[in-house]
Amino acid sequence: MIDLKIKTALWVLPIHLYALLIPIALIPILSDHELFLQEIIYSHKILVYAMLILALGSLFEIIQNHKDQWFVTADSASGNGFSLYDGLFTFFILFGQIMILISFIGQYKWVIAISLFALFLGPILYYKRKLVFLPTSIIGLLNTIIAFMLFSESIIFMQLVMVGLTIFFFNKLIETNNQYFHGLTTLCASSGMLFLILAIKKAALLS
Repeated sequence: MIDLKIKTALWVLPIHLYALLIPIALIPILSDHELFLQEIIYSHKILVYAMLILALGSLFEIIQNHKDQWFVTADSASGNGFSLYDGLFTFFILFGQIMILISFIGQYKWVIAISLFALFLGPILYYKRKLVFLPTSIIGLLNTIIAFMLFSESIIFMQLVMVGLTIFFFNKLIETNNQYFHGLTTLCASSGMLFLILAIKKAALLS
């Protein structure tokens, strides 16, 4: 069941399909620049796996949204709530970000150590309902900074803008229960990866 007006549903549902498919759709672009990436980053293959893991995370978000009838509130699991599928969504988004970090500079032992610690800490924080997105935020910030160091393209910092907009729209969603902000939250949260791809494409053209 979908507890949304038709107009709102036509906005929210396709955006979630976009969030599911965008990481998968980016894989061919990564493949086109495989030789370039092999010279710059630790592992092109791990970066591809990261896209698949992020898509899996989006799938669990869709499942939870469906269980919540697509109407996100502060009390729903898709909002500030707690559930198996929301937990899996949170975990696989963190896992995907960790895989991106490893794909960039996985040759360093400190990267593996940080990655394993974050992967272990994430579910604990979710279970305790404290600082749930802290590990993902720290790894995501590291990814943005390292991507800039690797590709020298400032467009990558648009990822941080997307994070800020995601937080802003999510807070508006919780405050107002206006599901238009549900779509905006999902759009911004899932679009950050586009700027990584743009940075790779621009750097590859200049190489």
